[in-house]
Order: sequence, then structure tokens, then C-alpha cells
Amino acid sequence: MKIQYFSETDTLAIELTSKSVASTDAITDDLILDYDDQGKIVTITIDNYSKNVDVVNLQTLDLPLLSV
Repeated sequence: MKIQYFSETDTLAIELTSKSVASTDAITDDLILDYDDQGKIVTITIDNYSKNVDVVNLQTLDLPLLSV
């Protein structure tokens, strides 16, 4: 899993897996989901991130992180 923020476009991309994207669905103008060939979500993209997310109160709760 990889989370990236692109300041030049105010975009947050959450890559859940490194599988290839087979299809894309624009849920709204600012929320895009990419799917693999089995219909599983590969990437969640939030455009206009700072306008859509309350970044002041951003928290991670019980996020399991595995060390490799």
C-alpha cells in the first residue's frame, strides 16, 4: 500500500496494490476508483484533496503496519 500526495494538482492517491489497472470509474468529479481485471480496487484517487478532506483532524487508528 502506498499513499501519495501531489501538491501541484492537490491530489491524494491511495494505491492498495501494485496490480495493473483494467478499468476506471469516476464516482464523482473528485473521487476516482481504479480496478484490476478481477474487479478489485487498485487505487483510490481524491482530486481537490484539501477541499474534500478535513486534513486538520486526520487520524490513523489501529492501522496494522507490517515490517518486512
